[in-house]
Amino acid sequence: MKSEILKFALIGFAAILLQILIFNHLSYRHIQPDFTLLVLIWVIATQNRTKSLLFAAFIGILNDFFFDLWGLHLLAKTVTTLLVHSHIPRIEETRIFSTQVFLILLVITLVHNLLFLVSALFTQIYEAEPVFFEILLGSSLLTAVIGSIIYLLRQN
Repeated sequence: MKSEILKFALIGFAAILLQILIFNHLSYRHIQPDFTLLVLIWVIATQNRTKSLLFAAFIGILNDFFFDLWGLHLLAKTVTTLLVHSHIPRIEETRIFSTQVFLILLVITLVHNLLFLVSALFTQIYEAEPVFFEILLGSSLLTAVIGSIIYLLRQN
């Protein structure tokens, strides 16, 4: 049990480091991929609801800590996990096509980014009004494309 918790903690820290060191530099204007969300989707597809929620809270609070957006990622990632956990096909149970993977990732990232932006607008912590649709559509599309590429590379 403790080794599994340590494994997920290391995966969370590695995802945050990759987001900071690599994926934040793949941005155009305010559009950047969310690698931590892709890792969260992988955890949702492989673990039960409780472990997924705990990982979502952990990775959300790490995201908030490193990006100084207290509570926004925590709320968006945990609520996204609650909403989509039962709708994501289990990796062990099914083999899905790359277009289906892209559409699943796109819908999940749209839900996540919408929750993130609405909570940012409500709390006024983050100036999201000028770039609402740019972040919502652009970041969701870029995250889904990168997630699909990772899925295709994992297959080979």
